[in-house]
Amino acid sequence: MSAKERVVFLDRAAFTADDLPIPSFEHNWSEYPDTEAADIVPRLFWATIAITHACPIDAEAIGQLHKLTRIVVTGPARVDVEACAARGIVLQPLAANDGSGQALVSLLEAMVEAASSGGAQS
Repeated sequence: MSAKERVVFLDRAAFTADDLPIPSFEHNWSEYPDTEAADIVPRLFWATIAITHACPIDAEAIGQLHKLTRIVVTGPARVDVEACAARGIVLQPLAANDGSGQALVSLLEAMVEAASSGGAQS
């Protein structure tokens, strides 16, 4: 992988109180207990990966996030699927039956590995 990933978790407090394992890929990690709508774009502006549990990410926000390549949804958050498709952003839900921190980090690692090897994450 050529560049360090910038991971931003918009609403960490809504996901789990458990500690998250440290991802094995090179990254900067930022997390916020919650995020108001007006703060979504500023917090994700430099992000390559966004994680959201309940924060919606609409087409207007996606249109301003030029570095964003992947979004992981861990809960009921609404993300504009068409805007993601138009920008080539991979949108991946975390399996509803496994909302653990380990499952989240494993999904992130698989997505980054797929991107670095030129494959697509399904």
